[in-house]
Amino acid sequence: MSETVWLSGADDLTKATGDAPVVWYLRLDEPETERLAGGATLSAADLQDLAAKPEAGMRALRRRLSKLLLARLSGLHPDEIIIGRSALGAPQVLHPEGWHISLAGRFPHCLIGLSRTPIGVDIEPLDTEPPPEDSFTRTERLALQGVTDTTLITRWTAKEAHAKCLGIASGIDADAMETVELEDGLRVVSHQGETRVHVRLENGTVQAVARLAGSDAP
Repeated sequence: MSETVWLSGADDLTKATGDAPVVWYLRLDEPETERLAGGATLSAADLQDLAAKPEAGMRALRRRLSKLLLARLSGLHPDEIIIGRSALGAPQVLHPEGWHISLAGRFPHCLIGLSRTPIGVDIEPLDTEPPPEDSFTRTERLALQGVTDTTLITRWTAKEAHAKCLGIASGIDADAMETVELEDGLRVVSHQGETRVHVRLENGTVQAVARLAGSDAP
């Protein structure tokens, strides 16, 4: 399995090739992003799925961008891509088979992860309020005494990515996951499994991608 390829901005879509896991960061308020998204359309099923969701406009734009990225990686036309939802409500690639998707966003920021193996992504602005103390286990609270808000936000973002990678984001509390700092990222453990998380700071955000433990480094 290849290491994760990080992309930034509309122009980086051309760099997405092969089967390597991809994490694509975009700002949804940039004209280039909106122009690019015009290359994919939403089906009736997409519109029905998104209509009842909060921030439906943002989600619609993100869905079109996801189709473009998967089309680039799979060689299909964007309108052939079908994205639905799992039983727990997480986005799921229905066609083509064999792909895993994860989405995250705090407008105008957007993060899209695609991989042949389970993947989870999350993004948080650096100027957001740090998570409350009860978001961490007792062990974490001892280890994180006196750290910066950025470190706390990073740990929170890693937990969110972990939960998405395992498909349990809607059914697990933050203090049921524990983060441990490694030389090249973070290890996140819960009763449901273990992931390795790689984090980068870009454009005023913390961006995290989680992959199952035992896979290549993110």
